Amino acid sequence: MKIGKINKNTMKKLLILLALPCSLYAMEVFEEEFPDGEIQEEYSLDGQACFDYIDGKGWSEGENTRKGKSFYVGVGIGSSGASMQQFSYIDSIQNAFIRAQMNAKTDMAENQAKQITSEISNEFVQSFKEGIKPVDVVTNNDLEAQNYEDLSVYQKMKLLIHQKLDESISSENKDKVGEDERELQQEIDDILSQNVFRDSIEATASSNIRGMKVVYSNLSAKPNSNKTNVCNVVVWSENFVKYADAMTTGNFKVLSNPKKKKKPLKDQVKKGEALMVTFGTFMDRDENGDMSILSYAQSGIKSSTSNSQQAAIRTAKLKAERAIIQFRSENVEVQEKIDNFEVTTEKANGMIDTYTEENIDRRQRASANGTLQGSKVIHRWVQRHPVTSRPVAGVVVSWSPSDANFAKSMKETLEKEPDASGSSTEYQVIQPQEYDSGSSSGDDEDDF
Repeated sequence: MKIGKINKNTMKKLLILLALPCSLYAMEVFEEEFPDGEIQEEYSLDGQACFDYIDGKGWSEGENTRKGKSFYVGVGIGSSGASMQQFSYIDSIQNAFIRAQMNAKTDMAENQAKQITSEISNEFVQSFKEGIKPVDVVTNNDLEAQNYEDLSVYQKMKLLIHQKLDESISSENKDKVGEDERELQQEIDDILSQNVFRDSIEATASSNIRGMKVVYSNLSAKPNSNKTNVCNVVVWSENFVKYADAMTTGNFKVLSNPKKKKKPLKDQVKKGEALMVTFGTFMDRDENGDMSILSYAQSGIKSSTSNSQQAAIRTAKLKAERAIIQFRSENVEVQEKIDNFEVTTEKANGMIDTYTEENIDRRQRASANGTLQGSKVIHRWVQRHPVTSRPVAGVVVSWSPSDANFAKSMKETLEKEPDASGSSTEYQVIQPQEYDSGSSSGDDEDDF
């Protein structure tokens, strides 16, 4: 049968016919997953509550201005991968809030200075063959051989050398000779052209973050999808840096403003269910007008024993204290690499295959250390978690200049050597006496 030239319109029709079954199949799959033709689950942006919060304040991410002074606003988002049925779910939420805060800090580091390296490459190769080379006739005949008997004498001799004896080769093995090689060669021969695209981006950033405080936190749990997201809104300003540095150096005059007195810190503590969604350090003034800190943390109770409850409270206390150190100063760094590959292969029969691959590697580190004086637990609580109904324990740790001064004074007093001149106690030498006695109860024989 003689085939004539195909015009452009005919080619378009053929391509449409070829593409149509794929489109119909995709529609069938979509309709199977979503019978009504619509996505059943309503998708929302992770951390939406935090974005709504800053919108309600009239803020935006990054620089904001108030009364001529600039301040930075950031949003950190995290998620829990633990099942809501696990006892570790509560701790996983705490970890998610820690990650969210670290994300906010690394975003701030990137905002200051971000080193970006980009590399893009694109390579196109086309190979077209038609006809048979005379020198390849024997080789191609071997590739087209259906079984051992169809191979050329040369190929049979190679097999005899490797297998020692032709008689030792079973019929099944004879039929499989060259099968893999023929399939690979056939795949290669079917490729007309190939385009390889690569897009690689690397970015690094680092900074010392001081004086970043949390102003809002949110927990969103959806049991049906076993999905838990958290977010924090953080604020940074030059004044907060001064406060953080004053905490470290002990220059508490910077923190004091008697004209801005507020309620005692204990009265500022969140109540009830709000404790479940409050994490991190919050800064405000106390009844003396001193800038102070409230730090919230929690931990899951693993059993009904008192030891388990106390362990949870101690864990929460240490994490709350650590958060105060992180507020004063924390070194953060982030490294990120994104690689995108796209390979488009055109086959001799006109079909086009596209392979894509994306690899993302993001590494964050945060480190802090320091001496904390004057912190104290001003509130302990145990409640059932609103998502799992399992018990969770938490603490609120406070820090204020007055408490820090008292702790410093107490330490100095205790480190002094005892003053012998100020003691009037007379020590009397005791002469020990011999003693032998016992006690009994319920040993009346009439009751036996």
